[in-house]
Amino acid sequence: MLTILRRLALGVFLILAASALLLFSDLGSRSNAPAQRKIPRVALLQHASQSVLEDGTRGMLDGLAEAGFQDGSSMQLRRYNAEGDTTVSNTIARDMVNGDYDLLLTISTVSLQAVANANQTTRRPHVFALVSKPSITGVGISDKDPLAHPSWLAGYGTLQPVPEAFEVARAMNPQLRKVGVVWNASEANSEGQVKAAREFCKQAGIELMEATVDSSAGVGEAAAAVCSRGAEAIFVPGDVMVMVSMDTLIAAANRSGVPVFTVTPPSVRKGALFDIGADYHRVGLEAGRLAAEILNGRDPASVEIVNFMPENLMINEATLARYADKGWRLPDDVRNRVHLVIDREGQEAPGPAAANAPAPTVKKRDKPWKFSIILYSESLPAEETLQGLKDGMATWPLKQGQGQDYTFRVGNAQGDVGALGALMDNAMQDKSDIIIPLSTPSLQSALQRVKSLPIVFSMVANPMAAGAGASYEDHLPNVTGITVMAPAGEMLDKLQKYFPAYRRIGTLFCPAEANSVYLREVLLAEAEKRGLILESVAVNSPSELADAAMSLAAKPIDAIVQISDNISSAGFSAITQAARQRHKPLFSLNSTTLPLGAPVVFGRDYHDAGVVTAEVLMRVMNGESPGKIPFALSPKVVMQASIPNARAVGMELPPAFLAEMEKVVEK
Repeated sequence: MLTILRRLALGVFLILAASALLLFSDLGSRSNAPAQRKIPRVALLQHASQSVLEDGTRGMLDGLAEAGFQDGSSMQLRRYNAEGDTTVSNTIARDMVNGDYDLLLTISTVSLQAVANANQTTRRPHVFALVSKPSITGVGISDKDPLAHPSWLAGYGTLQPVPEAFEVARAMNPQLRKVGVVWNASEANSEGQVKAAREFCKQAGIELMEATVDSSAGVGEAAAAVCSRGAEAIFVPGDVMVMVSMDTLIAAANRSGVPVFTVTPPSVRKGALFDIGADYHRVGLEAGRLAAEILNGRDPASVEIVNFMPENLMINEATLARYADKGWRLPDDVRNRVHLVIDREGQEAPGPAAANAPAPTVKKRDKPWKFSIILYSESLPAEETLQGLKDGMATWPLKQGQGQDYTFRVGNAQGDVGALGALMDNAMQDKSDIIIPLSTPSLQSALQRVKSLPIVFSMVANPMAAGAGASYEDHLPNVTGITVMAPAGEMLDKLQKYFPAYRRIGTLFCPAEANSVYLREVLLAEAEKRGLILESVAVNSPSELADAAMSLAAKPIDAIVQISDNISSAGFSAITQAARQRHKPLFSLNSTTLPLGAPVVFGRDYHDAGVVTAEVLMRVMNGESPGKIPFALSPKVVMQASIPNARAVGMELPPAFLAEMEKVVEK
């Protein structure tokens, strides 16, 4: 027995010795074998849904992709958006630094400050962009030594050309003596730019008339105030709070006969006279390239933090013509620096400085692209969105038509939900490359039937309610698009401010439309926040609309605040008629209803929604995964009023309220 045990022990010893010998002999080959590279985890914080910040974010992701870091394959990306809320930004920043990310990215000064402050102990690598002056953010960046900064922090400053903006304004109007500025004193970037404006104006003999705001709701009123004090122009710095309310500011300035100039392109698309600032996509691109270098091993401490400001000058000739009688003109030396011109008809064209710039690139294929655009019903919002989509496509370096680079077919269900399914089936049988649903019912039908083709939607208030995903960032892999959520809260703010007697409001909604139910819930929540009472009447079909409108107008309400859904959009005239018969003040959250009798409209610009949908469509054509493109809110809001329409319902519009409108119909 003892002999057997000795033999077993000897056998075990020999096996272990042989294993050790094999491991030792393989050591050299294993040490030289390439290790499998870990896919980096990256988090990106953008402070608000604003065109300048969107451009920078897109550029940053393009720079990463250029170096081979693609979300979903060679990089795991988590995108955050604080939607302009500093408290939310700070909460997100804490989540980012505690989230085991390999790299943190931020867009804007506020985002830099939030993440840098939260990251002081964790010290994760952090790359920032679209920051006016990093040295004044209070995060440890020197103004004198480009290498004196926290060793884990890197990026570029993009100091807006404030003196240059005033020089251009003076060149365009040598008699300019008084300039107003609206700004948020809690934003370090804005404070720095206003200081630069003060210094220039002091030397140039210009009176700078300042108005500070602490919320976006006060921007229009502040702009009207500086105009009433005699401002001959309004300057807009790179202030995120003010940029978010740019439509309101420009509308107030236009009502006072005062042009607006900015350092935040492309505000000319909203009606500013000119913008001179950075090409923010290019700034983001350089920051993305830097981020890729750091992911590949570069030490952030070795990065010199310097100012990078590729000039971008844009001019709106329609606005220029409006103020020509006040001495504004475009001298040749300024014209030669222009990169983008919006002509008197509203068409965009490259300026002299961009004449040789490459056109936007869209990947060509051996066969034409084929798109199917699916409408639920005929309405003015659908028409404007479709036209904006076509206009956006027209800017592509591709030709449309049979035998050309792309074709599209428009299908209209004429309000029949059942017909939507047939249109989707036809689109797939026709071998469409991308489905483009316009409206919530169209999107719902696409989600039910289209499982593999890319879906790029537009004219949808809440894609989550339609089943497209959990949030703007977390959604189905084949779906992306543009939302048109109406600014109900902003509308009720105006109502409370200028019409305090209106305490009970009413609206119509369609229980069968997910978007209509959602919009009614949003309006109810916003009304309750402000102590208002909402009465609502259900409409189940277009044939019921007239009776439902009369029923609503007969209720003891002070005003109708109509949400924008498919039924009310198609038959808004019935709502107007009921309001006029009962002399009920009428506000519309549908921007297209002023010609249909609405006294006040406050809603998304549907044509603009179509244009930005074409931009998203181009990104999908260029190979981006729809699931990695966050849903985006169409940025432009239309605020208009009609004095004749107001009289017809027995409603008087206060002059201060009209001053905030971008357009007022007086006859």
